[in-house]
Amino acid sequence: MTSYLIRRFIQMGIVVLVATMAIYGILNLAPGGPMAGLNQIGDRRARFSEADKARLASYLGLDKPLVLRYLVWLLGDDWLGADYMSLSLRPADGVRFWASPGIAYAVGGYPIWFTGEQVGTHESDGLPIYVASKVWIRPTGERPDGTIAAAIIKVDARDLHVDVTGDTQDVWVTTSPETEWEVPGAPMWPDGNWVNVSWLFGPYGLLGRHAHFHGTSHGVARFDFGTSWSVARGQPIIKVMQSRLDNTLTLMLASTILSLVIAIPVGVFSAVKQYSRLDYIVTTFTFFGTAMPVFWLAIMLVLIFAIKFREWGLPYMPAGGVTSVRNPPTGSLLQMLSAAPGGPLDKAIHLILPTITLSLLYMAGWSRYMRASMLDVLRQDYVRTARAKGLVERLVIVKHAMRNALIPIVTIVVFTIPGLFGGATITETIFSWRGMGRLYFDALGADDWPVVMVFLFISAVLTVIATLVGDILYTLVDPRIRYN
Repeated sequence: MTSYLIRRFIQMGIVVLVATMAIYGILNLAPGGPMAGLNQIGDRRARFSEADKARLASYLGLDKPLVLRYLVWLLGDDWLGADYMSLSLRPADGVRFWASPGIAYAVGGYPIWFTGEQVGTHESDGLPIYVASKVWIRPTGERPDGTIAAAIIKVDARDLHVDVTGDTQDVWVTTSPETEWEVPGAPMWPDGNWVNVSWLFGPYGLLGRHAHFHGTSHGVARFDFGTSWSVARGQPIIKVMQSRLDNTLTLMLASTILSLVIAIPVGVFSAVKQYSRLDYIVTTFTFFGTAMPVFWLAIMLVLIFAIKFREWGLPYMPAGGVTSVRNPPTGSLLQMLSAAPGGPLDKAIHLILPTITLSLLYMAGWSRYMRASMLDVLRQDYVRTARAKGLVERLVIVKHAMRNALIPIVTIVVFTIPGLFGGATITETIFSWRGMGRLYFDALGADDWPVVMVFLFISAVLTVIATLVGDILYTLVDPRIRYN
């Protein structure tokens, strides 16, 4: 079992890694994004300058090559341009990598001062080239005499393409190991055990051409999910998801438990009483429930229980939302039960319609699978042998037949684990249920790629975990299954 688990964990890691590549690649090849539509406004004075667009692209991480953007999203960007790496299990202030003041802190849009001499022109665009002797990044105070003020347009390896203040011509500023740097606000040298990695990540190391992409992100692999671009602009994604996860867990657990409690006994009874009137009713229901679009069922429930009940003078249910924000309306079920806005009863009543929508969908499929599995088991020799020995029929059904018939159901039910996190996008959208599914829908519509990618990444991780949980549960349901 141990060797099997080790193999499975290795396979799970490979699957998740491939999934992250697919997620990142597909979303970054999609049209649109936060940079689309810039400078499409009529007022020229309100348009973005090249330095402004460079600063925005740098803030969003869109100034990197695609492969490097993927690595930064996965592993973070604090290692780029770093000169030292902490060997501590818990580094001081959470700083794993530290970069000396230098080009690692040069970002598009930042103001700079520099001193140096012009040595020629750039071969690609003919702009003047200055060899910098000293560079101030985001300087403060009074500018020293003899320095040139500029704003960084872009950083190319160890060179800065800058927009000189008061001059219509851009210039290139070349740096070298002899260049002196002054970066106000740069992190101080922290305490701890450090190893020199400048030969690899530093500005003049093997990966030095990417040193200017140095940042503070740790990447999703280190549980740093970044910030939202538009759905909750500037807020950490982990906090945005935490605010929605409670609602999704409530909805999905309620619908899953209700579906299991009803679907398994119905499937068993339908198999035991094959071709009876109840079996025909259950079969008809399963066909109807499987073929019925979930959005149609949700809309019909809203139409009947929230709108028509109100027209008929019956206690009607809320059409959507998680809780009420004001006193219950006259004639509603909330008013009849004196549900306080935001209270447990209020939330339970709001939960009824979306739970019924999901439960009917689950019950239709699960009861059908349980019936088919139970019919197959009831024809096995060991069931006939148990009956021939004179065992009570209820004991034969429950202990010998139903336990083995649960194996296909375990396979299906464990894949609701990702759904406990991901929610039900269509159902949550129709019922305005502020859960993870609705967040995913809103993020897609707003081109909020970080939220979408984190959502899909966590769903992929939970999916591979669900497959492992299913394999382990097989051994509990059927002792004959062993992983050697």
